[in-house]
Amino acid sequence: MSDPIRKGREAMDRARQSEGQGGAAAPVPAQPAARRPIHVETLRDDDRLRIWRHPGQGRRLVVAFSGVGTDRSKPPPLELARVATGPAGDPALFFADPARSWLNAPGLIEEVAGLVQAEAARLGVDEVVAVGHSMGGFSALALGGHVRLSRVLALSPQFSVDPSVVPDEPRWPMFRKHIAEYRIRRADEQMQPGTQYYVIFGKHRREAPQLRLVPKAANVALFMLPDVRHDSVKRLAQQGVLEEVIQLAFGGRTRKLRILLREQMRGYQVSPEGREAA
Repeated sequence: MSDPIRKGREAMDRARQSEGQGGAAAPVPAQPAARRPIHVETLRDDDRLRIWRHPGQGRRLVVAFSGVGTDRSKPPPLELARVATGPAGDPALFFADPARSWLNAPGLIEEVAGLVQAEAARLGVDEVVAVGHSMGGFSALALGGHVRLSRVLALSPQFSVDPSVVPDEPRWPMFRKHIAEYRIRRADEQMQPGTQYYVIFGKHRREAPQLRLVPKAANVALFMLPDVRHDSVKRLAQQGVLEEVIQLAFGGRTRKLRILLREQMRGYQVSPEGREAA
């Protein structure tokens, strides 16, 4: 077979193969954009408190609190570092409570508040915001009783773990039994009228003891996520919207947050009267 004929047939074979695969060869998937670098330094790591700092830049200080963690044999890890600091790389302090005391250990909430106030003064920021999941959400809400906060995002938070307040709350007994005194009986009692609060819960029966304590107030935006349990952070991250949810809350953009949660999570906002908000 002459060389030109062979090359022609090979070309026809390639064309037929391409047609059998749906035409032109599939494009190479685009590589994901590189995430911006984030530097977090450990300031303290002992049995009472774990603290990390992101130097960052900007006029807003972010305070983020860890939950109880998934490994009870180890202290709670650093959480929300990349998504909480946002695209601008806001300065941030991250706290974890190794004893899982919900900041009830003697003098602990006061110590945390003092550190936040000192960092805000050192940086000369215009505002302080807070975020946390589960125990971290409780801590973010409680901080407002000691530090002036512009906005708080609490994801699947507890509002109380005091048995006298929530006798029907069965979760976390292995940690709660070690709390000698409930110095912060209810996080809602620490919430301030000058702060905007965003509270996100999964619509699950096990959250009912905590949902009862959500204040019905104009400065509290409550969102419910169907088919989500206590894993709101995980589910939002899987959907690819966790960082956007946090940044919309920090920016006080309630309407955009409501639209995002509706479109991406089938979520809805509950009005202070208990109705689904438009």
